Amino acid sequence: MTARRFLSWTYIVASVLVLSSPAAFRAAPAGSEYHVIRNILLGGDGGWDYVTVDPDAKRVYAPRGTHIQVVDEVSGKLVADMSDLKGLHGVAVAPEFNRGFVTGNDPDPLIYLFDLKSLKITGKITPPSAMDSDSLMYDTVSKRAFINTAASNNAQAVDAASGKLVGTVMLPGRPEAAVPDGKGSMFVNIVDKSQMVEYDTRALVIKNTWSSEPCFRGVGLSMDREHRRLFIGCQGSVSPQRDDPSTVSKNLLVVMNADNGKVVASMPIGIGTDGTAYDPSTGDVFVTCRDSGDGKNGVTKVFHEDSPDKYSLVADVETIYGARTIALDPKTHHVFSIGTEKNEPVPATADNPYPRPRPVPSTFTVVEIGK
Repeated sequence: MTARRFLSWTYIVASVLVLSSPAAFRAAPAGSEYHVIRNILLGGDGGWDYVTVDPDAKRVYAPRGTHIQVVDEVSGKLVADMSDLKGLHGVAVAPEFNRGFVTGNDPDPLIYLFDLKSLKITGKITPPSAMDSDSLMYDTVSKRAFINTAASNNAQAVDAASGKLVGTVMLPGRPEAAVPDGKGSMFVNIVDKSQMVEYDTRALVIKNTWSSEPCFRGVGLSMDREHRRLFIGCQGSVSPQRDDPSTVSKNLLVVMNADNGKVVASMPIGIGTDGTAYDPSTGDVFVTCRDSGDGKNGVTKVFHEDSPDKYSLVADVETIYGARTIALDPKTHHVFSIGTEKNEPVPATADNPYPRPRPVPSTFTVVEIGK
């Protein structure tokens, strides 16, 4: 997730008009390739979902179902293991309030609160009329964390200062990943409708709803705020056929204009994506995929934003199987994913004709990618 590919003299002599044109974009320099810098073996029990980076504290958060492993980004050492939790999915941080948020389910949805310095749980919220607490995102404009409760078709808003629930955004379908634009809007994938929703993070009302086709099952989401482009990771067809090799063409990175909902580009990716990330300093878009297509390894696809509507593939970085979610450290320009080695899949059956390989929990690893 390395120097922005705009020429430095462009900023000195160019007008705003020139900066907004494709000519302002610069090709990737030769000889600079993305690769796995480090595999940090953590092991331990539990599955995994979203990975989160706190670039200020240099910490990587890896929720593991019943506990959260916290890794020092510099040393690669485990600095905490927050335990006795239930049904964890994701972490978001609000450094200005020294507060972190964790989505959990016990089995009803929970929002755990924790102290960023002590890494201790300080409280929990039980949202009313909510099911399946999943992804979450902190918005610096409204000073609120937004928790997507997928089975309830809504997003729960929590005030970061008080740690209290302050409202709900009703959505037209199941929300997946979300991204704020830094101007008071939140964009969220509606995974079961192939839609993108924009809502106001202060008024808690929907502003726009757009089709994201040809995206099917849009999950991962990130944004180029300057050029107003959304990067949607699309999983393709629904289980069990989603791992059928014939559906590979439906696995896409789709690019949408955030001002009018127009899809401006789409590129093929690997199988089972669950995350995208955009580095504004480099103009590179990262897409993590559980399976590269060979059934043995994961892959992180890296595309360069040649212009807001044109993208080129610059790297296929092989990772461990199952590394499907992603987090960017915008200061180091490194990205992180999490996954395990795999056992061979169970035999195929009529009900499960395309079984996935089975994870080996003791091999749980944080993957760091950079140049």
